[in-house]
Amino acid sequence: MLPVQLNALACFEAAGRHASFTHAARELGITQAAVSKQIKALESRLNARLFDRGNRAVALTEAGKKLYEGVSAGMRTIGETLEALSSIRHPPELVVTTTVAMASLWLMPRIASFRAQHPGIAIRLIATDTLLDFLEDRVDVAIRYGNGDWPHLNSKFLLGVRFFPCCSPDYLARHPMRTAEDLRHARLLNLEGPAARYSEWEWWFASNGIAVSKLDPELSFNNYPLLVQAALSGQGVLLAWGNVIDNLIDDGSLVRIIDGDTPANQSYYVVTTQRRTVREEARTFCEWLLADTRQLR
Repeated sequence: MLPVQLNALACFEAAGRHASFTHAARELGITQAAVSKQIKALESRLNARLFDRGNRAVALTEAGKKLYEGVSAGMRTIGETLEALSSIRHPPELVVTTTVAMASLWLMPRIASFRAQHPGIAIRLIATDTLLDFLEDRVDVAIRYGNGDWPHLNSKFLLGVRFFPCCSPDYLARHPMRTAEDLRHARLLNLEGPAARYSEWEWWFASNGIAVSKLDPELSFNNYPLLVQAALSGQGVLLAWGNVIDNLIDDGSLVRIIDGDTPANQSYYVVTTQRRTVREEARTFCEWLLADTRQLR
């Protein structure tokens, strides 16, 4: 049998990983028809059906699963070898990614401690609210918010989040508040966008048994650090993310308005990929993160 073309194997691996010819085509930068053609040619050469085709998705057959195990392992080995050869001349950076809020408010104040303990590890921090692909974006470690269940990823619980209203001491002095009911008449700083799923005031009032009509906040932001800055400058009341901005409460920059927390039903996790061997630097960083947050769990 003639050797199988690497292009066909690349198309097969991507289609098997995504369970989609369309997603595989998007990743490889070619058309869906081209992916389908390569896989049909591969099936013809092997005289075996590799996928069960559906209307919107494809699934590996038993033959396809067996081939996928070998191809994905081979590609992983090739990728690791190329990285190892590259690192001989250019030691790789540790690529860490998390959300803008988590990076600026929680991780950045702690990075200096890690660098002091591990001065030989260079870090490139990518702060983005878009989920990056570990392989395509060459990410080593991510800190993600969710339930910890992501396909093909290893996740370890890092810290939970609890919500409570807070503001600057100056704002509280100008607008005395003692109960949750008092907050109905305060200037509420509002978060918009994907990060607002569990940070909306309507959700908080409902969770605390307080009926409110549709709120019309005077100040809205699509970025949580901007809300924090607005609260620090005395512009209104912030729905605080406990365990993320506790340092601002501890040093008195922000003050709690009422007692009690409203827990989120999701948490932060430290995440690595199962599709590539985790580098020693990444393991060191994960262990440091877990040790640093032990008192928060």
